[in-house]
Amino acid sequence: MINLKTLFFGNRKGGVGKTSISTNVAYALAESWEARVLFVDNDSQGNASSWFNADTSATLANLYLDGAHAAEVIQHTRYPNIDIIASDKGLVDANLAILKDSNIKQDDILKNALDEVSDQYDICIIDNPPEMNVSVLNALIAADDVVVITNPDAYSLQGVYMMADEIENAKPFNSKLKITGVLLNKFASTINGYSYIDDLKKSFPVFPTRIRYTADRLDSTTRQKKSIYESSPQCGFARDLLKFIEKLLEQ
Repeated sequence: MINLKTLFFGNRKGGVGKTSISTNVAYALAESWEARVLFVDNDSQGNASSWFNADTSATLANLYLDGAHAAEVIQHTRYPNIDIIASDKGLVDANLAILKDSNIKQDDILKNALDEVSDQYDICIIDNPPEMNVSVLNALIAADDVVVITNPDAYSLQGVYMMADEIENAKPFNSKLKITGVLLNKFASTINGYSYIDDLKKSFPVFPTRIRYTADRLDSTTRQKKSIYESSPQCGFARDLLKFIEKLLEQ
């Protein structure tokens, strides 16, 4: 059986660009590296699901609430090499239901579901919300690598440390769990920006690539539900993200 590589993208701070980066990473891996990608939208807001125009009649919540198999909730996207397990607000109810049910093992539901389809994909990308709940714990237990995305500001930096604490709490269930690297997003080459890098390096591995924020182009492609590589492949965000992916794959 092929070993599915599962990547967790997260931060306990919202608004750092997790969904923009994870969806565009999925596109780049599928198109430029010809990887078979399974995308898991683990956020009840369902922004990634909306971006992929996913059907929300069968979602991640069905894995938790109904005991559905992965094959029953996976759907194709408009991109041939990318499938998705979508999400919507039903995931909130699923998290509450799992907490209340003491008769089930609560922490490895997602991992077991992904194991069922591990021979069908090369990479699984999990886009996570900025809070800690049962579905995020499931994602951590399923993960091989954790990429913490942050902006160069004090609150985002605090979110990295909070994420690190959650990883430590999850280690009894996934002994190999660690932060693979911290990725700086919306980065500007200023003294203040580099000071945040220095602070992060004291405690965490930091990816050498920093992602510039090309606001107008990125916002435009998000509204159009296109990847940055379909609309502005030469912009700073697109080129920086490719460099990040190369470093990630090296690891």
